[in-house]
Amino acid sequence: MRGAIDFLRADPRLAFYGLFMAFGSSFGQTFFISQFGGEIRRDFALSDAAFGTIYGLGTLLSAAVIVYTGGIIDRVDLRRWTLILLPGCAIACALMGLAQGPVTLFLAIFLLRQTGQGLMSHTMGHSLGRYSLVGRGKAIAFGGYGFPLGEALFPVLGVAVIAAFGWREAWYGLSGLYLFLGLPIALWLLQGHDGRYALYKQDLADQDAQDQLAESDLSRPRPVRSWRRKDVVRDPRFYLALPGLMCPSYIVTGLLLHGVRIAELKGWSPELWAGSVVFYAIGSIPAGLMMGTYIDRKGAARGLPLFLGPLIIGCIVLALGTGAWTPPVFMLCCGITSGMTAVLLVALWVEAYGRRFLGEIKAMMTALAVLASAAAPPTLGWMLNADWSVAQLCLFCGALAMIGCSLSLPAARRYATP
Repeated sequence: MRGAIDFLRADPRLAFYGLFMAFGSSFGQTFFISQFGGEIRRDFALSDAAFGTIYGLGTLLSAAVIVYTGGIIDRVDLRRWTLILLPGCAIACALMGLAQGPVTLFLAIFLLRQTGQGLMSHTMGHSLGRYSLVGRGKAIAFGGYGFPLGEALFPVLGVAVIAAFGWREAWYGLSGLYLFLGLPIALWLLQGHDGRYALYKQDLADQDAQDQLAESDLSRPRPVRSWRRKDVVRDPRFYLALPGLMCPSYIVTGLLLHGVRIAELKGWSPELWAGSVVFYAIGSIPAGLMMGTYIDRKGAARGLPLFLGPLIIGCIVLALGTGAWTPPVFMLCCGITSGMTAVLLVALWVEAYGRRFLGEIKAMMTALAVLASAAAPPTLGWMLNADWSVAQLCLFCGALAMIGCSLSLPAARRYATP
């Protein structure tokens, strides 16, 4: 707790900027867009499969594009980036309200996923990972609290506005909020960024000087060099860690999206399943802070073998459990893993590959995570259509997580070795 207070005292504006970006990404997340699914299918006369296909294609295109757009943040002042991103969010929301057919719906979904799920989430991790000088792990964990806050508030507000004004009007209102309220708040939080950026540049200059000294004096410990994305993809350690890091995106997305069907097969009410989602947030928030504290003390590499354990337990519980306690425990386990992953994914890249090109490295990881989340719904759906039982489905997911966890062990050792 003391470390978290120290971080907030050191740079409160940056802390809340990251929190705001994570919270604001909610409009492009599946949990919010899905609230409009019934109205969209009805107005456009789309089947479940047709809407799912449009949504999946928009998500896949976003994953491909963010590999390039996400790297721009490395070269652009954070205030200028924000001045472009928030109006882009407003345009995406407005286009969703204006959509009149499958083509414009596809474009709107692509922009929602790109600006919301993609770039706003990306900005949270990048800004806190690059500029935090005190307790980087706890800083990223604090910013990540915006995700469960959005999960708790956005769906409720969305349903209320749809009922009161209509689904298109909800998107128009959201567009106005991002442009006329969100943008001023974000820019206000970035006041004084010149000093923060100067400290970052000085730190890079110090690292360059240490590199030159290490070249001339082999007895000196060599500092972490700044890796480019092309260097990372040649690093064998990266491929050992990658399967485990992708597991939460695939497993959590797939099981949550098919949750109503799972509940039906288990004999649970939809209300029980939906009401259990709150335990996801309950698990996510403290887990992120604990992982951040652990990383600040032990290093990010040592966290690799730990984060998938709760997800494995959750899959086993959902596979074998039959009582009403099962969905809450499963959601709690998913939340714990997700909270830990959100912190680990940024801190590990900073620790292993440096901060100079964090944007392009993290953009690649965001794209891979989006691809994993896009692959889960159809593959698990095919399994359900092939009459796989819930137990078989969940044990399959648990086995994937166990494989990822086993590969994380040698990855952790290699990342921890200077």
